[in-house]
Amino acid sequence: MENLEKAEDYYDKFSRFYDILSPDWYYRKPREFAVRVMELEEGQNILNLPVGTGQNFEYFQQYLKGSGKIVGVDLSGGMLQKARQKINANKWNNISLFKDDATKINEDWVRDHLGEGVKFDAILCDLGLSGFPEWRNVIDNLLPLLRPGGRFVIMDWYIEQPGLRAEFIKWIGGGEVDRPLYQYLAERVEDFQLNDSFKGGDVFVAWGDKVKRL
Repeated sequence: MENLEKAEDYYDKFSRFYDILSPDWYYRKPREFAVRVMELEEGQNILNLPVGTGQNFEYFQQYLKGSGKIVGVDLSGGMLQKARQKINANKWNNISLFKDDATKINEDWVRDHLGEGVKFDAILCDLGLSGFPEWRNVIDNLLPLLRPGGRFVIMDWYIEQPGLRAEFIKWIGGGEVDRPLYQYLAERVEDFQLNDSFKGGDVFVAWGDKVKRL
């Protein structure tokens, strides 16, 4: 709980400068690619965790065109406030935001907050799993939230060897850039694919479809 409160406090403060220190243009190529491989269609339901300041919204809306449902979850109230500002400025009415701990997002949470039987067509975890505690459990809890054939996409850092860039990213985001995120996902999904060509090979997009037995 103490670590959770520290993380919340950190990201609340970070939210004031997030769009400056981590601007949309810096991640545009991997973000555009990540949203494209979600293969979104009008009327679909998607989950974005963590939603941060809502930098993905405009990319989602290019495909959804204001339809369907975008559910965004973040631990930081400050981040969510920035996301709401984007929603209000663009008059988007298909987005719902929730303040919560990523480790609590599971089938019970969806039933309690969204209703019985709600499933997502796609889930995007971008720049979050590298910082989440119990990140394997987060992935395991999220996969059952997908409809059969639904797609799970991760966009994040993976820098195996320590260096200045790795230290800077850890300092800015408070995460661990050497976690085997996509390697774990590969064991949990069907038709796993990986593009690790972004930012000189340090940022990846990995995706796959829900295993039917889950």
